[in-house]
Amino acid sequence: MEIIVGKRKALLLLSGGIDSAVALYLLKSRGYEVVALSINYPGRGERERESARKLAEMTNTKLIEVDLPFMKELVELWNSDDERPQHLRGAHPSTIPARNAIIYSVAAYYAEILGIDLVVAGHNADDVNYFPDASREFRRLFSRALTIGTYIGRARGLRVIAPLSKLSKTEVVRLGLKLHVPFEYTWSCHNNLDKPCGYCSGCIARKRAFKELGVEDPLERAINDGRDWWIISKDKIRT
Repeated sequence: MEIIVGKRKALLLLSGGIDSAVALYLLKSRGYEVVALSINYPGRGERERESARKLAEMTNTKLIEVDLPFMKELVELWNSDDERPQHLRGAHPSTIPARNAIIYSVAAYYAEILGIDLVVAGHNADDVNYFPDASREFRRLFSRALTIGTYIGRARGLRVIAPLSKLSKTEVVRLGLKLHVPFEYTWSCHNNLDKPCGYCSGCIARKRAFKELGVEDPLERAINDGRDWWIISKDKIRT
């Protein structure tokens, strides 16, 4: 795993999904003091944003939220593959142009301010099949640029790592179960709904992971039992 054991500070990109939640609990288990960064963009649903807030609250983690309204997914920029530039045809619909270059740069801004020399992303081994900026080589070269181009980088080095990058989604869930990650507070659906749609790539990957492990998804169990925290929270807001 791309991680250093020891009591250090880390800036974690926390989306509220399974991967970043497991990364959060992994860092905590290794003794890291974690500051979480949550990037809000138009295609990101409120349910996912609330999941990040809930996970940060449960782990007593400082959460910084940044709004980037210009960051739009391909499905928001163009209606169909045919309308996109040639180099973007066939790209995953949820692709955001230069997404991680932007997000890592925002993370570097806060890392510099907070004196943190480690930025952690929650990419798993499957991500690189769809997103070229989720590759280890991209992180290596970006880390090199940050080390050259920031004051903290020049003083101590500034790295972007992904400790789960060699694990499949199933392996990430297996690790999360060992770390007692509260998966009922995570969100994987790409649609902005109160319940998972069950059909998007996020839902399918999540279902497959729990099925392969022979474990019931705690989120599905909570929803089926009427114990979903999101529903309870919204009910309280309405009253």
